[in-house]
Amino acid sequence: MLLAIDTATALTGLALYGPHGPLAESVWESGRNHTAQLLPQIDALLRYAGAAPADLTVLAVGLGPESWSGLRVGLSLAKGMALAADLPLIGIPTLDALAYQYLPTTLPIYPLIRLGRERYATAPFAARDRLERLAPDRNLTLSELCAEVNGPALFCGDLDAATIAGLQRGLGDRALLPLPAARLRRPAFLAELAWHRHLEQRYDDLATLEPIYLGEPVRAPAAGARPS
Repeated sequence: MLLAIDTATALTGLALYGPHGPLAESVWESGRNHTAQLLPQIDALLRYAGAAPADLTVLAVGLGPESWSGLRVGLSLAKGMALAADLPLIGIPTLDALAYQYLPTTLPIYPLIRLGRERYATAPFAARDRLERLAPDRNLTLSELCAEVNGPALFCGDLDAATIAGLQRGLGDRALLPLPAARLRRPAFLAELAWHRHLEQRYDDLATLEPIYLGEPVRAPAAGARPS
């Protein structure tokens, strides 16, 4: 049985996954309370599924990008559990899990994670028979992103009213959005991606696995500008 832990944002998620698919799932708004809430929620999820910690055979964790503190809490807990029980660990980039949630589609997919200061983490994906990443994670404004989108595309992830308005202003009817209930980031999809890797026995190194952070992009100084 696989346990997936997703603490990339204030929306926290847990999922249990087995050979026949998802067994249990929990998603809630944790704010900055990841540390206090994660272990009790894992215990409750296992009990509701009629399982115990000893039934876990592999762990998975979302790697971000996004919240520095949330990612550290989730990854530290996953590493601690893996070390204590001698379990393999699999790290899954959060944008990959978001895009995978909408497979299959003929449209390019742009998952969005809000980074603050009107900037977003995103990457383009194709999702027909399988998920295909088309570029690395990037830190962009909505204006910068819209300038790169040439045709209809599906946007998912952090879609609050301001983000939706920005996409519609920049792209009009080329910006396609899931229904509100379908926008929820579900940890079962992260778990399913990790399960595929588990079947291939492609695990991560506990010592070197790190969260994904996207800092502010470094811009070249304007011509003639004096260094500060």
